Amino acid sequence: MTCKNCTSMNQKRQFPSKGELTRFLRRLRTLVEDGRIVEFPSFTDLADVEDDASWPDVIECQFGCPDCGTEFTFKANSHHNKAPQWLPKRAKLR
Repeated sequence: MTCKNCTSMNQKRQFPSKGELTRFLRRLRTLVEDGRIVEFPSFTDLADVEDDASWPDVIECQFGCPDCGTEFTFKANSHHNKAPQWLPKRAKLR
């Protein structure tokens, strides 16, 4: 069964280009502002992640879907040569 809140966000993603990442971050901010995705207290706040990639060296933001319980992590580390990632973690059955 798909969740109306997070269906579009439940795929693992990497962002090799700045344009893809910028579009994703804007969409994520909109979902958080609308309450469709909830930001959890984590290592980095979404507000600290700018579209222009002028970020802290290490980013790890945690999110969750209030309807189905799926959790998400946004990770980036400037010390490693990896593209930023969006990682969903399926909710356990309630």
